[in-house]
Amino acid sequence: MPRKQLINFLWMQCLWFAAVIGAVSELIWPALAVLSLFMTWQLSPTHRSTGDFALLLVAVLLGFILDSTWISLGWMQFASPAPIPRLAPLWILCLWMGLALTLNHSLAFLQNRLWLAGLSAAIASPLSYLGAERLGAVQITGNFYLWLFFIALSWAIAMPLLLWLAKALRGDHHLP
Repeated sequence: MPRKQLINFLWMQCLWFAAVIGAVSELIWPALAVLSLFMTWQLSPTHRSTGDFALLLVAVLLGFILDSTWISLGWMQFASPAPIPRLAPLWILCLWMGLALTLNHSLAFLQNRLWLAGLSAAIASPLSYLGAERLGAVQITGNFYLWLFFIALSWAIAMPLLLWLAKALRGDHHLP
């Protein structure tokens, strides 16, 4: 993995831990601080790709809709909930923004392998939520198997869609 992609990947991992551990402690500033640093680095002229900012907006909207839906359906509760009940909390939206910053960088290799992206997301995303649950940032409150199916399905659709959008916004028909 090239150095810039490795750094991008590591930023996302730091953001995940900052957001989740911060949520457990009912603190939003760790996620905001790491996301701010990640965005500053990734959106600098030497690192950004065309479309990165637009992806941030689309990803945060998609994340808001999906995670707010899971809350409204009673399938999960988040630590440090949003100021408005039944809406996705800010810390989880920070993670969606961080994800957007990986789509043209450490995850760019999946842009031409959308089936693999969908399959990987269907497996990895529920594991991420379960890891957050294990640390106390999320509580799965509904039928576990139904939750698992719909989380996996939504991510199997969302990830290829976001990767396709990333590539389309770049106007690039070949990977870097």
